[in-house]
Amino acid sequence: MNMLTFDKTEIQKQSKPFIAEAVFAVETISANQQNEKQVKAKQLLDRLFPLEHGSHQDVTSYVVDYRHIMAYFKDGQHSGLKHPKHFVAYMGEKSDPDSILFRDGSGSHLEVMFGCHKGTGCIELVEIDDIQLESCTTFGQAPTEATNTTLQQETIAAMRHWISLVKGDEKGKPKACSEDKEFRAKSGEDYCLNYCFQI
Repeated sequence: MNMLTFDKTEIQKQSKPFIAEAVFAVETISANQQNEKQVKAKQLLDRLFPLEHGSHQDVTSYVVDYRHIMAYFKDGQHSGLKHPKHFVAYMGEKSDPDSILFRDGSGSHLEVMFGCHKGTGCIELVEIDDIQLESCTTFGQAPTEATNTTLQQETIAAMRHWISLVKGDEKGKPKACSEDKEFRAKSGEDYCLNYCFQI
């Protein structure tokens, strides 16, 4: 009982929005400093979605195992997330996902995209192609006078944007894009994040 209560408290502590902090951490790194960008990207994952054991810095591959994401290291050891509920979906194959999707305590998503394997014949560290953070803009629609305002619920439309941290411009500034994304949920169902949606 105490363990579960502690975990919930830990997750609630992390429920504050992380967009501004994450963008600030990488925006000063220029595009030609890819090694530094990789380090910062993995430090960001360690801070927001830590592993139960080890660091994202030392991961050689990620594998979807049943409903969990497992991180494997060079020595053959592996670890799940400290808070497994943070992993919600993926793209690609379970044994070699193209990207994995996390969701923090406040409901914001973060997609980690992986680069191509170098094929050197040696066990290489995972290369992060990009990290995209979800940012939403909401628009409230006021009730019209012609309707009974006590019966009508306010409709709130929202637009979802993705802020790209690793693939920025030449000055290292993050890029933003808007697109529909389709993932495979860890339960096996479709997990769709549309550009426009209603709350």
